Amino acid sequence: MKKSHDDRRIRKTKVIIRKTLTQLLMEKDLKDITVSELTEIADINRGTFYLHYKDLYDLFEQIEKEIMDDFIGIITKYRKLTQVPLMPVLLEAFKYFAANSQIFIAILRTKETTFLNQVIDMCRPQNNKEWQSLFASDKDEYYEYYYSFIAFGCVALLRRWFDNGMTESPEQMAALAEKLMANCTRDLP
Repeated sequence: MKKSHDDRRIRKTKVIIRKTLTQLLMEKDLKDITVSELTEIADINRGTFYLHYKDLYDLFEQIEKEIMDDFIGIITKYRKLTQVPLMPVLLEAFKYFAANSQIFIAILRTKETTFLNQVIDMCRPQNNKEWQSLFASDKDEYYEYYYSFIAFGCVALLRRWFDNGMTESPEQMAALAEKLMANCTRDLP
């Protein structure tokens, strides 16, 4: 019984640490944040922080990894299907972005992150079948251009949504992304 209580306390402490880092990242760059500042705001001692993390970069990397693992789960679930339906993938992704918006906003404004590049690479079609289902074109030499255009367009769409205070629902954003992607790929050479 004691272990369960300890596990809950550890989880609560980690949540507080992560929320505090997110809050600080909304105000300043990761390199400008100190462990002392974070622990003071989180109302924990430095020893507790170092019990779980080597330093702030370790904490940040663990947060990125957790989010990336969740995102990989979303993409992997749909990759297993023979025909990848675009709308359900986009809807689940936008719902995930909305549910975790504060950390995504913090990550997107952090100069030290490679998170977006990792997501873009991870979502890249992995074989000719995936390329062809995404782009109705037989010009496979252009696939990387098409993908870059759409991937970075989606990133810009996501940033704009966050910047505008996420006034549209995840459903509206997923529908908009699907429409934009469909229009971009409709008349490909």
